[in-house]
Amino acid sequence: MADIYFGDFRVVVINHIKDIDTTNPGSHSIEWFLLKYLKRIVKNTEQPTSPGKVEGSVRALVRFYLDNIEEKSDLGNRCIHVYEEYRKTVKHYQEQGS
Repeated sequence: MADIYFGDFRVVVINHIKDIDTTNPGSHSIEWFLLKYLKRIVKNTEQPTSPGKVEGSVRALVRFYLDNIEEKSDLGNRCIHVYEEYRKTVKHYQEQGS
């Protein structure tokens, strides 16, 4: 996979982190763990980045979401939004390469 610019996607994830952080999540709560997954994504989207590392972080987030978060909740909507933004970013760069 070619190098992908994840800057805009990174901003989306950082905004979700800031929003969740304002609720002061308790240690080892669902929100606390979600923040850890989101922060891992942000770390892996820093330049220079590897699309494989970002994909692995997003997959880990999806697994966490499926195992621990209710689908129609605020946190569920956040996870879905992050995943959709990731897919949009990857698709955009795949279309540019064609």
